[in-house]
Formats: sequence, C-alpha cells, structure tokens
Amino acid sequence: MTNKSKVSILSILIIIITFITIRQSILLHRGIKKIKIPNKESRQLGNMSIYERLTVKKISKKYNISEQEIFKILEITPNNGDENIPIVKLTKKYNKNPEEMKNNLKKIIKNQRNSEGKKYE
Repeated sequence: MTNKSKVSILSILIIIITFITIRQSILLHRGIKKIKIPNKESRQLGNMSIYERLTVKKISKKYNISEQEIFKILEITPNNGDENIPIVKLTKKYNKNPEEMKNNLKKIIKNQRNSEGKKYE
C-alpha cells in the first residue's frame, strides 16, 4: 500500500468515527432531555418514596411528639417494636389505606406547624 492509500483509509475512518460520535452524543442529549424531574404531583407512595425509610421514632424526634400520640393520629394500636418499622410496612401490617396514612401524616405536620405558630404569637 502506498502512503496515499493509507492516508485516504485513515481519513475515511476518522470521518466515520466522528459521525458515530456525533450521532451518539445527539441521542444521549435527547435522552437526557426526556428525563423529567419529579415534582410534588408526580411523587407517589412507593419504593422511591421517603415513606420507605420514615419511621414513627424519626417522626417523633423531628416533631417532638410522643410516639403514642403519633400512633393515635395514625389510628394504629401498636405492638412492641412498631416504632422502628417504616410507615409503608406499618400500612401493610395493619391493613391501612396508603392514602389514609398519607393524610394522617399530613395531620401530624399540620398540627406541628400550628403549635409552632402559637409559640411565636
């Protein structure tokens, strides 16, 4: 092979590799643009949710509410060790409706915010 033919083959390879690289970059960019950041409406109770790790003990520490009061708001009669079980598993254990549990958790947060508002008045 002559030098001219080697250079032409290398030039063609460079053009093909450049074309493939640009095409893959465009496909990757389009894929990234299709990913939607989760917002408040799209979040659900599920494996990716915070409810998977949230326990009554953590809620109790965060909002300075007794564990018994939290169980009362969640409408659950607890057994020993239930304070360390994640909310999702408590929902399944006591056959509660996930939407009902979510609303009860909102009540806890709302009550806490109301009591904090009274402190500052």
